[in-house]
Amino acid sequence: MGEFVSSAPQTRNQHAIDAGIDHITLSVGDARARAAEFVDRYGFRVIAAGDTPEFTAVAVRQRDIVLVLLEGRTDDHPATLFTARHGDGVSGIALLVDEPEHTVLEAFGDVTHTFVSRPVGGPWSLPGIAPVRTEEPEAPARRHLLCVDHIAVCLENGELDRTVETYRRTLGWEVVFEEDIHVGAQAMQSKVVQSPSGRVTLTLLQPMSGAAPGQIDDFLKKHGGSGVQHLAFAVPDIVDAVADLGTTGVRFLSTPATYYENLEQRHGSSGHPVAELREHSVLVDRDHDGELFQIFTRSEHPRRTLFMEIIERRGATTFGSNNIRKLYEAVERQDRA
Repeated sequence: MGEFVSSAPQTRNQHAIDAGIDHITLSVGDARARAAEFVDRYGFRVIAAGDTPEFTAVAVRQRDIVLVLLEGRTDDHPATLFTARHGDGVSGIALLVDEPEHTVLEAFGDVTHTFVSRPVGGPWSLPGIAPVRTEEPEAPARRHLLCVDHIAVCLENGELDRTVETYRRTLGWEVVFEEDIHVGAQAMQSKVVQSPSGRVTLTLLQPMSGAAPGQIDDFLKKHGGSGVQHLAFAVPDIVDAVADLGTTGVRFLSTPATYYENLEQRHGSSGHPVAELREHSVLVDRDHDGELFQIFTRSEHPRRTLFMEIIERRGATTFGSNNIRKLYEAVERQDRA
């Protein structure tokens, strides 16, 4: 099962790799249980599964998002080693390519990229994972998620520029946005790398030297090094999505009521009424291209590391920098709860 086997980093010119994300692998302690959570709470459907002496895997899909929940069954399997060090989390991001590839690129921390080529319209499978037919009826009202908007990555201090250079040199991706973010005495540096078509976007974050320890440092400590902090799922209407997901057990971070005071005067007219944003704790931001709406789930991870973001874009191309402070406040309230 080559897609799940790490190898030494490869230096290659991958400028043609721009077909998007094939799937995201989450190494977990119980593949079937975690798959059931994505099905029951987020409206995914099981599309493939496999049991071998080495691993159990379940692939779930919603529109353009495919997640593979991978459970190692031997002590030396990569998924077993990953969960022992980090707990459940993103261990692989598979990229679509035009030609078959077997190279594995070590991206950051213990996360790897693999390269997958698959025929258009065929059943989804991987070595050891076969397509699954289900009789589950369609439930379109519960299927809000469209695609992976971006993947947020926390890096150890000093790794940011090296990681950016790896993507630039090996995959031909470029930095499309960068900024320094200050929250009181805490501070972080951020650079966003993106494939040329914009189909794959990673927001890379590292603590700023000399600043007080903050939530990036906290993630790195709890996670055991660099890794994926959250997956951002795009939706067409965030108010409808959050209202529906809340009924299925997805728990979101709350936003202080003061955030919405004079919001329209500060922000301008919004695509959603302020009352609806307040009711569902949705954050709003604006850049030179438009506006975006976002909300973050409460982390269900025992280490309180990995979580999800729901995001609606109405032209905006940035990532809600003005809401970082509000996210920090919300996460701190969660950690105190």
